[in-house]
Amino acid sequence: MRPLQLFHRSEGSLLSDYASMMGDQLLRRRADLEVRAARAEAENAIKARSEFLANMNHELRTPLNAIMGFATMLREADDFAIDDERTAEYAQYILQSADLLLGHINTILEVAAFESGAIELSNQELDLDVLLTEAIERAKIRADAAGVAIVRKGEGDPVLAWGDEARVAQAIDHIMQCALKACGEGGRVLARAAYDDSGLPEIAVRDEGKGLTDDEIKDALTAFNEVHRGLDRAFSGPGVGYAIAKTFIEMQDGQFFIKSRKERGTFVRLVLPEPEFDADAIDDDLAETQEPFDVETSHAA
Repeated sequence: MRPLQLFHRSEGSLLSDYASMMGDQLLRRRADLEVRAARAEAENAIKARSEFLANMNHELRTPLNAIMGFATMLREADDFAIDDERTAEYAQYILQSADLLLGHINTILEVAAFESGAIELSNQELDLDVLLTEAIERAKIRADAAGVAIVRKGEGDPVLAWGDEARVAQAIDHIMQCALKACGEGGRVLARAAYDDSGLPEIAVRDEGKGLTDDEIKDALTAFNEVHRGLDRAFSGPGVGYAIAKTFIEMQDGQFFIKSRKERGTFVRLVLPEPEFDADAIDDDLAETQEPFDVETSHAA
């Protein structure tokens, strides 16, 4: 005959078994959620990459077709009765399209470098005033084509910083191109290299475009995403300019700030360390510094 067991002993064993079973189920549930989250993240990345490549397909073909078309007309100038003035105009179109195509190719290479982790930095002393001057010169072709004026503020005084010259120059180029895209014909882009209120070197760029909402800024800072402005907008590329610039600056212990208001334009600051800086001494209060030129007066005619 089986000996009788006390009820509280049986109850204790059941509770222990139940607790063990629930623990196993929670662990399995957590693992399942982690797998689903990883799968969803991977699927979103693949979708975003596919959309990016689809956009770039259009972006690459458009300037390339323009180059081929105008070059063909110049080659057959006699058949089309093209005079010298028209020849110079077509040559300018070819240069503008080639510049646009080169920008898209550079963007693809930069995104590929991010994906592979193959970005290397070489830190040195930089003069942001010189880098901004060179960036404006590179942007002049697109600015002239778009009918946008680039207004330089405070040119001439050295603004010394610390970083990788090539990556900082690329970041400035992307910010300038984003500003030009945002402006319509007759608009302006204001740019300045200076020291901020904390004494740190910075480049500030402001456009007189339509501006961005907070959600649009969030999207614009996410690589591969594009801010959609509606059916009446001009197709403006993959929209990774802000994201790439932000990444390049933050990789060098700098800081990236952007603020925007609808119908008032967008303001961007790229803040870099001083020469021979101490990375641990960067001030966390940079976000509270003043803008380097008056936002309100920048809209004056």
